[in-house]
Amino acid sequence: MAERPLLIFPRASNAEKDTRNSKFIPNKPIVPSIQRQTERLDPQFLRVEQAFEKQRASFQSNLTGALPEQALVFETVSTLDDFINAVKKIEGLDWLTEWETDIAPDDDFFLQEDGVVSDKIIGGRLFLIMSDQRAMKELRSLWQLYQNQETFPHGKTKWRDLFKHLKDVRPWRISDRFHETGFIEDWKERVAAAQETIKFEIELWYRSNDEKRRASSQNIRKLIEQVQGRVIQETIIPEISYHAILAETPIQLFNDINENTDIQFIRSDSVMFFRPVGQALTIIPESEVFEEKIGKKAEVENPKPIIALLDGLPLENHELLRGRLIVDDPDNYASQYRPHERVHGTAMSSLIIHGELDQQNEPLSRPLYVRPILVADYRDWRDTRVECVPVEQLPIDLVHRAVRRLFEDVDGQGAVAPTVRIINLSIGDGARPFDYAVSPWAKLLDWLSYKYRVLFIVSAGNFTEGIDIDVAKEQLNSLTPIQLSEKVVKSVYSNAHHRRILTPSEAINGVTVGALHDDTSIITQMGNRRDILNIRPMLSPASRIGLGFRRSIKPDIVMNGGRQLYVEDITGRNHFSVNLSTLAPGQKVAHPGNQGELSAIVHMRGTSNATALTTRTTAHIFDMLDYLRSSQSGGETITDDLIAVLIKALLVHGASWGDMYQTLEKFLGSERSRMKDRVIPRLIGYGSIDSSRVFECNAQRVTLFGCNQLLKDGAHIYSVPLPPSLSSKKIWRKLTITLAWFSPINSNSQKYRQGHLWFDPPRNELSVNRSEADAKSVTRGTVQHEILTGDQATPFIDGDVLEIKVNCRQDAGGLNAAVPYGLAVSLEVAEGVDVQVYDEVRSRIRPAVQIQPNSEQ
Repeated sequence: MAERPLLIFPRASNAEKDTRNSKFIPNKPIVPSIQRQTERLDPQFLRVEQAFEKQRASFQSNLTGALPEQALVFETVSTLDDFINAVKKIEGLDWLTEWETDIAPDDDFFLQEDGVVSDKIIGGRLFLIMSDQRAMKELRSLWQLYQNQETFPHGKTKWRDLFKHLKDVRPWRISDRFHETGFIEDWKERVAAAQETIKFEIELWYRSNDEKRRASSQNIRKLIEQVQGRVIQETIIPEISYHAILAETPIQLFNDINENTDIQFIRSDSVMFFRPVGQALTIIPESEVFEEKIGKKAEVENPKPIIALLDGLPLENHELLRGRLIVDDPDNYASQYRPHERVHGTAMSSLIIHGELDQQNEPLSRPLYVRPILVADYRDWRDTRVECVPVEQLPIDLVHRAVRRLFEDVDGQGAVAPTVRIINLSIGDGARPFDYAVSPWAKLLDWLSYKYRVLFIVSAGNFTEGIDIDVAKEQLNSLTPIQLSEKVVKSVYSNAHHRRILTPSEAINGVTVGALHDDTSIITQMGNRRDILNIRPMLSPASRIGLGFRRSIKPDIVMNGGRQLYVEDITGRNHFSVNLSTLAPGQKVAHPGNQGELSAIVHMRGTSNATALTTRTTAHIFDMLDYLRSSQSGGETITDDLIAVLIKALLVHGASWGDMYQTLEKFLGSERSRMKDRVIPRLIGYGSIDSSRVFECNAQRVTLFGCNQLLKDGAHIYSVPLPPSLSSKKIWRKLTITLAWFSPINSNSQKYRQGHLWFDPPRNELSVNRSEADAKSVTRGTVQHEILTGDQATPFIDGDVLEIKVNCRQDAGGLNAAVPYGLAVSLEVAEGVDVQVYDEVRSRIRPAVQIQPNSEQ
């Protein structure tokens, strides 16, 4: 036990939530006159009607039995809250979804600043609505009311607002169904490999009406059968508005996917997207494998797992893993692996259990539960095949079944690992960088996180392409290491769009992890490899970057992911290419070897590694909390249902930008006005974790924590006694407050997050101000992490307290359940200063925190 352990907050007092008075008033866009809107939109409405007639004729000629409907896209500038209710007022309209979008200004829609036309992008919405012929007629009628400036019927005035802000109206096009899905690229690879058929996912528009959903499914199935295709799997998860079919058809059907294609299942208005399958691929490192004598390690002490790993199949008998895994393989994916192909699961298991082997850490005291969700790709011709999600499985369904199996009875079998509280997901969909809408996979994680009160640790994803820098190749060798590092950082930031985090790491309830360019290995030989980033600590050039949904902070944190070396690109396409050598540097991990050796090791790098190390840290936080809840008064508040969200709060509580802020500000100075809102959070989130701050206090630093749950419009107030010795002293002080929660979701709303929790940090009592992330950026996700510092003398008396009020409000509609949260608060002064912060705060907590001696309880 630590000499000065973290302290459990006394129970909070109940209160009503504060009223949020936002100082930020969004700039409303200038919109066209009614006459101009008529000129612009009349032709568009006409084209929509013509497209509908064409679709109706097509359905009649094919006799599918389905009633003709058409998916419509309404693109608006500004926002229209609760527009779903206006849609429900019109018979024949069916709400599908809404997405955020950015709209370039033009002569009709633009922003003004101090009376001057601005070239800033305008925030907008895409409303997706299914319409039948009756509804089309009423829409045309409402449009005419707007044109004639007539009164709208009761309950339909939102349509007037929509027409006023309407930028575009059109059918959901064929091209929309393939846009940035990765399908075309995958299809071309299959064609080049002379495959005759192709498997793919059809993501259907989710229909809330059971009858319409069945009709949609039956229609697609008939259309696939008509082209000699087959349906392999169908998955419906109402809680995340997900409906998808895994199908296989002749590959040549996709030779022509223009807007006039006559392939009916491609044209079907039931289809939202076509996506490739088997895409969550892992990278094969070069096979420079070494064997290492493994010393005796401590045995597993507690048989109940806390951590679950959803990944590839590990080599269970590896000397570093033997007796430390619970491998649950109900789908018999082991039959699709050869021993030497069990690369990724072996490495992740090694890092979670042991950390970096170069550090010679003690292993975790509990076994690691492993559920394989990857297999060796049968389409790969190499001796060591890449690992991917099985091509005959929808990943959403596979992950759903895997998590449900942990906690529920399934097919007569009891929950297989109900004690699990942390789930590691060190894989992502390389074909799906996060764009503007939360993916079904991320929605699934968010829903499961709230339902089972479990924390997902998710990798941001690796950027495996080459790096270009702003200098002629012949001048590379004249750059100093610092100059080269600056060029690399600028290249990473300037290519942010191509480096977006991979699905499902945009999930709001999980912790998304990026990689730092660091490890503890010793380099013995470099060869032609180059370390192009000679600054520590710093974001890895191989790590993907944010931001997240609604510009929330993603990644949440960064953790060591190994030093990624590069070689000069001899093809001339880039300055540098990623080197995949398994020599140091990197993080030393267990490996299956080339022939299934049981003591093989390699060095690996990437966000998968950083995620596994983060998960290892959460296991230690769990052990600490498990001890504290049995040894301090108030421990009964740390229930099994709340411990995961508390771990989330404590994990991020140890994060800060540190020296990286000054380096990034120097390198990216032209972006200084957005540094704390967009730039730094996009690259490193809340920063890197200082584990020493998470697990213990010192004489000059105290950390208090608590957890609870709140209903809509409720609030809890926590009090931190101020140390009297700090009063009126002109010394540096730091206040860190971290609030984390699991929010239920509304998958039909663009706002998505149903529960918004927040606090207003107390600043006046200690004369402190924010020193890191911007005030707006910290409120957009499900973690609010505030660091405030100051050095001004502030008088107060013994008995004064800091109050932190945790508030809960409804964000997306439908919040009717409690929102679980964890809170951590640290107060500190510089080490060595004669202010006994820990002892003074501890002695003033009421009721007093009882810390029992270090003995078995």
